[in-house]
Amino acid sequence: MKRLTIVTLCAFSTIIAMSQTISTDSVKTQELDEIVVEARNQNLGAEVSTYIPTSKQKNASQSATDLLNRMAIPQIRISPDNDITDLAGKNIDVFIDFLPASKEDMEGMRMQDVKKVEYYDFPSDPRFLGKAHVVNFVMQKYEYGGYIKTYGWENTTNGGQLSLFGKLQYKRMTFDIAAGAFYSIQNHTGGDIYETFRLPQSDGSLKIFERNSIQEKGKLHRYLYWPTVKALYSTDKITIQNIVGASFNHIPVNEQTGYIQYSPAIAGRTDYSSQSINIVNSISYQGYWNFILNDKNTITFSPRYYYLHTKTGSVYTERNTGKYLNDAIDDSHQFDGNLTYSHSFGKWGSLNGMLQALITSNSTTYSGTANSHDNAHTYRFGPGIQYSLSIGKFYAMAGIGYHWNRHEYLDYSDNSAAPWIDLSIQYAPNNQHSVRGEFHHMKSIPSSSFRSSAIIQSNPLMSYTGNPNLVPFGSYDVGLNYSYIPNNKFNISAFASTWIVDDRYVYDYQPTATGIMRTIRQPGGAYSQWTYGASGTVRLLDSNLQLTAMIYATSVHNGEPYNLNKTHITYAFQANYYLGNWTFSGVYYSPHGYPDGCMVGTWMQTKSSISLQAGWSNSSWNLQLHVFNPTRWNWLGEKSMMHSPYYDKTEQNYSINYHAIARLSVTYTFGFGKKIQHGAEASQLSGINSGILK
Repeated sequence: MKRLTIVTLCAFSTIIAMSQTISTDSVKTQELDEIVVEARNQNLGAEVSTYIPTSKQKNASQSATDLLNRMAIPQIRISPDNDITDLAGKNIDVFIDFLPASKEDMEGMRMQDVKKVEYYDFPSDPRFLGKAHVVNFVMQKYEYGGYIKTYGWENTTNGGQLSLFGKLQYKRMTFDIAAGAFYSIQNHTGGDIYETFRLPQSDGSLKIFERNSIQEKGKLHRYLYWPTVKALYSTDKITIQNIVGASFNHIPVNEQTGYIQYSPAIAGRTDYSSQSINIVNSISYQGYWNFILNDKNTITFSPRYYYLHTKTGSVYTERNTGKYLNDAIDDSHQFDGNLTYSHSFGKWGSLNGMLQALITSNSTTYSGTANSHDNAHTYRFGPGIQYSLSIGKFYAMAGIGYHWNRHEYLDYSDNSAAPWIDLSIQYAPNNQHSVRGEFHHMKSIPSSSFRSSAIIQSNPLMSYTGNPNLVPFGSYDVGLNYSYIPNNKFNISAFASTWIVDDRYVYDYQPTATGIMRTIRQPGGAYSQWTYGASGTVRLLDSNLQLTAMIYATSVHNGEPYNLNKTHITYAFQANYYLGNWTFSGVYYSPHGYPDGCMVGTWMQTKSSISLQAGWSNSSWNLQLHVFNPTRWNWLGEKSMMHSPYYDKTEQNYSINYHAIARLSVTYTFGFGKKIQHGAEASQLSGINSGILK
């Protein structure tokens, strides 16, 4: 008879096996070779995929976004601006222990407390508030105590940030206080603008000329301050979280100077200057209340309120044509709430009944080239239901609801109603393969900032206005995704997604006696956008070296009035290497081309970028030195291009984004107490737009 004895420790285990042959005559013992077993820390599922970060990844990360980037989760893409999206570019909502999290929450997390990361598509759990794509950080739980974390960085060329996060838990209550400050001083902003005008004349001819605005100097100063207070009460059946915050976002200086040239020379060369300010102050409240009635029934309510005070002012001066002054003051309020009742049928799935409400109010006063006052109110209300079913290797979710909309602008009002539909089917034959398909349809409410009838003159040849008659436009999303994770050393995902917009509104550039009037018309021509590609990760040298690559294409058809058809292929490479407490990283992004939304006909073109990083960390300190684009010493940034029947515009922006920059960032975390609960740190709150005409 043979017996095998196995001892397993943690994720990476050494097993010493003893083989014994037992007989009536004698006992022989033979020691086998050492066997190393690696536990699986990446698992695909039909309803949820689970990823366990390694200690190296957590120690090297300063924030949750940094950790996601190092984990290289196959369904997630981290953009150069640290936006978290799925591979097709759709927004992913982040939760910490099933509570909504913001960018600042993710900066304030204690990285050593992350136990696992969960990824969901169209989850059935009502705590996720009906979001389509979700990342949930599951944190280590404790009994009492707290921690303090500081996070700061400084750039060599333009600014820095300092944030302070504090958490204290006592029994069932958790209190968070957080504050942050950011500043940016840039002396290379603005851009050169190349415009082509085609103006019909009374004799039937076209007057065609170019107007080139060449910038010589530009500077921008920005300051942001925010405090936030959070209180959380949590038991096995009740979770109540309330957050109050404020934000003070000021741009006191935004100046550009240069000269204007015309071709043919319908006017001589002339100088111009542009100065503007922008002040945005806000207060906000966010609530999250979850009640587990019993093992089958749950109620979740999420109320939010925002108040926004915005002040803008600008003066454009062009020699021989005078000054164009435009000021606006706006006070905006928004309340929205989501109420969800969830019932579980056990093996027959679960049903969520939802009720949504939205109320916005904008009061805007214009002075300068336009003198007017706008009052706008928007109301949205609607019920919905979602049914989800998980059977073995399959997970399916179907949702349908209705939105009733009402908009009031001065003496004008309109009413509309439309359904929304969500469908998702996911199949995971095992923990190595997963395939998903999804469909989403809804109608979006036009912002009040597009409805103003004020006519604003921005320069001698350009004025713009809004359209109070805009109505909600429909959109359709279809996506497919396949992921394969055979082991911890390798993963790959392939994806395809399309977005189609119906009855959209567009900027429409119409000729006038003095130049061009930019209006907003509805409907515009057909709009559709496709994104498709693949990404993969391989880990070598006992997972100390991680290599990630991604390639994808973006295609767009943008109909009247732009008639744009374009495709661009983008690729990126990233390498991470861990050496004790040290980590080294390198990232390359190829030039990226993409449409700037369905409302405009603008095609954006970025430059390639390189990022090199070296860092040292332990359980308390994390220091990182980043070097961006070390070989590029010019200030040229993104380039935008737009073509329409009567007006074309190309803009070459100046910015620090692609210039050589060095950044030093530091975090320090000090914990105290016994088994405290981390996550869901207090953060800056925002989420409402002003009604000033855009």
